[in-house]
Amino acid sequence: MLKVTSTILAAAMVLTPVAVAGPVKEVTLKMDYDPALLSTDTGVETLVSDLETKARKICSQRMPAVGSIYVDTECSANLVKAAVQQIHADQSEAGLDIAPGFQTLAAVDFPLAN
Repeated sequence: MLKVTSTILAAAMVLTPVAVAGPVKEVTLKMDYDPALLSTDTGVETLVSDLETKARKICSQRMPAVGSIYVDTECSANLVKAAVQQIHADQSEAGLDIAPGFQTLAAVDFPLAN
C-alpha cells in the first residue's frame, strides 16, 4: 500500500527582533506529512508537535554578540496556525476524515507548548 504524503506550505510576515532592528522578513514553512495522521488525536498531536518544532527552527536566529539563539515565538505561533489552517482546508476539500481535535485547532487560536 502506498503511503500518501502531502506538503504544507505556510508563510508569515514577521518582524526581526528589536535588538537586531532589521527589515520585515518573510519566512516559509514547508513540510511533508502523512494525511492519515489527521484521523486520530494521537496523530494530530504528532503532526502539530512536528509543525511547532520546525516553526521554532525557522523562526530562530543566532545572536553572536550574546552567544545564544533567539526564537521569535510570535513568528513560530503564526506559522503553526497558518499551517494548521492550510492543512485543514486541504483535507476538507479532499473530503478526508479529520479528527475533531484538529478541527478545533483550525478554528481557534492555540498557544505553543513550551
